[in-house]
Amino acid sequence: MRDSVVVVTGASSGIGRATALACATKGAAVVLAARREGALEAVARECEALGGTALAVPTDVTVGDAVQHLARRAVERFGRIDVWVNCAAVTAFAPFQEIPLDDFRRILDVNIMGYVHGARAALPYLRDQGKGVLIDVASIVSAVPQPYTQAYSMTKAAIRVLGASLRQELWLDGATHVKVCTVLPATIDTPFFEHTANYTEVISARLVS
Repeated sequence: MRDSVVVVTGASSGIGRATALACATKGAAVVLAARREGALEAVARECEALGGTALAVPTDVTVGDAVQHLARRAVERFGRIDVWVNCAAVTAFAPFQEIPLDDFRRILDVNIMGYVHGARAALPYLRDQGKGVLIDVASIVSAVPQPYTQAYSMTKAAIRVLGASLRQELWLDGATHVKVCTVLPATIDTPFFEHTANYTEVISARLVS
């Protein structure tokens, strides 16, 4: 990892932040992306204190041009991209009939299109270099869905499919040194749950009654 250039989306908290800090500890240059600029700058300072080099680039992953800008900033600053980690994600807990459709669409937009934008931004650089790794953070719920998080589970299943399709496409194109890795974490205690929309009061009321 030393001197590698690692781009991490969703880097302001949770698994994204932990990934950035772990890479910085190994001496990597980390490019941090998230919407909250203040939180992002704080993570950048932590990374540098651990011995890494950090660049914070406030980014909304649902905006394709913004993610392309993120990739350009990484290459302009460090000359290349060795690893791109798609980690930005949101969710909501709700019975299917009661989740607002705007929330449902937002989850699909962040969790699917955010990863699509990341892959489309990173892969041209990795292909031109002839090597590199695209890492998509999915979830165990892509294999074992759960109630009350329908949209989130759908997106994580889509990410698994996206990764499998991209791996095949790269192989067919002869880009065998460009790797696509899909990670399926189980539930981890992070601020992710504090940021989650929660409509399950209805469930609690039914259980009590």
